[in-house]
Amino acid sequence: MTKKAPKEQRREDILEAAVTEFLAKGYEGASMEVIAARAGLTKGGLYYHYKSKDEILLAANGKYFEPVRELIYQAENLSCPVEGLRFFIVVYLQYWAQHPREMTFILLSLSKILACSAMWSLINAYSGDMIAFYERLFTKGLEQGKFRDHSPRSQATALFAALDGATPYLLISRQLTAERVAENLEAALVTPLLVLHQL
Repeated sequence: MTKKAPKEQRREDILEAAVTEFLAKGYEGASMEVIAARAGLTKGGLYYHYKSKDEILLAANGKYFEPVRELIYQAENLSCPVEGLRFFIVVYLQYWAQHPREMTFILLSLSKILACSAMWSLINAYSGDMIAFYERLFTKGLEQGKFRDHSPRSQATALFAALDGATPYLLISRQLTAERVAENLEAALVTPLLVLHQL
């Protein structure tokens, strides 16, 4: 494992301290002074790395989505787009189910971002990237003759809404599991598109 550079490690320490503070006190209740103390810095040292709570919030969101980007890479590098979709649906749900702290922080962030239209570009970029990723797999499946004719864009939008709509419930529901939800989403949004010989 590569050792992080001091500045990179310091910024990571700040993000972890900030997430802990945000989860404990909410976005509005969190202070830069306490975040600095949690990270072992002076307030001036914190401002050297991040200029505001908003900047920290966005950076922490970016950090928590890095594993998702790796899952996207893996899914797109499978030779079969159907298997790529199946793989991603289950591992995406498993990832968030296994990382409740990160999921809780993402939800807390979303409430802040929704209240601040200046930050909506973050959500627009995320949703656009995810829908485009699903669309690429659905389109590839059409091109390879694995899917019957359909609208890849519509299917991608439906899958995005279903997956991201389901993830918070994995934290609180005793009836839902990542595997069961993945099985149901695949049955509803992937399997019906398969040409008969692909079933």
